[in-house]
Amino acid sequence: MTAAKGEQGNFFVTGTDDYNEILGGSDLGVSKVRVKLQDGDSVQISGMRKVTFTPVTAPFVTNHAKATLYAGQFAVGEDIGAGRYKVTPGAGQSGNFFVDGGNYVNEILGGSDGLGVPSVEVDLSEGDVITISGMDQVVFTPES
Repeated sequence: MTAAKGEQGNFFVTGTDDYNEILGGSDLGVSKVRVKLQDGDSVQISGMRKVTFTPVTAPFVTNHAKATLYAGQFAVGEDIGAGRYKVTPGAGQSGNFFVDGGNYVNEILGGSDGLGVPSVEVDLSEGDVITISGMDQVVFTPES
């Protein structure tokens, strides 16, 4: 989902998975968000007149290879291959990085204020769910 040019506001999903992000054009917002919507989920958009929903049609990614993800929720074995990765935020970015599954991770990536870490190494297993918040770019570099 993306905000219309010049728009900024809040994007909330409640239901199967809850998600909350500032979407749009400031230092606080991200340019796009990826979430899986299911029957019964509720979507609330505030502060924006127009947003665009684009279905994801990419094939499943199952190989352990370099990947760049953005704000949203991603499934290991569908959006990124299983394996060990070094995870780093895009230049000048800072935000929350979570992995729910076999190896739980909860980190603040980036930031020059000393609250975040510059990178984190993670072991991702098929079925794990990655949640990224507040960042337009997070790079996953395969480790041996």
